[in-house]
Amino acid sequence: MAKITYTNKTDNQTSALPAINKVTAADLNEIKTSVNAAYDKFGGFADYEDATTSGTPISLTADTWTDLTNDKAGANTYSSLPSYISGDLWDSASNKIDTSKVGANKILLIRNDFDVTAGAANTRLDARLYFPDTGKAIEFSHDNIAQNGDQVRYSRTTQIFTQTNELTSGCKIQIKVDKSGATAIVENILITVLSF
Repeated sequence: MAKITYTNKTDNQTSALPAINKVTAADLNEIKTSVNAAYDKFGGFADYEDATTSGTPISLTADTWTDLTNDKAGANTYSSLPSYISGDLWDSASNKIDTSKVGANKILLIRNDFDVTAGAANTRLDARLYFPDTGKAIEFSHDNIAQNGDQVRYSRTTQIFTQTNELTSGCKIQIKVDKSGATAIVENILITVLSF
């Protein structure tokens, strides 16, 4: 279902129906306004595909949280966001989800698709969402990659609630390995905004 796009209606004066049985222009315009307001309030999504890391993977340092990057330059980047969000939700310059554009009291579903290639056998991988304002972190993945050189695809969805004290510095997506030599490729980041 899409937003209603017809222009405002005016009454046709030829109907002889009693008022109780009439659908007036005011009725239609009220429906249009109400439905369109729901679209603007309830949310939308943005899917950011990266184009850089497939050619230049991110080098991961052992025991160090590393930001995942995304240049949003992939051919399948697409966004359908509500009108209260201006611009993009992913800030490529600071490598973070710009939660200030969403505002407080929203639900975000964040799906991360990335590949990690181990630089050593039995490499442990941890992944998290990190909020620099509060130091809060939500860990969403823990895994062991068995063989040196193995590439593993991760696709994880995490739900968060935007609180006022987490809005300024946004949300970083970070991964950490326990052995050197590993690399990461970012496929895409899908951010869905829900509001009630």
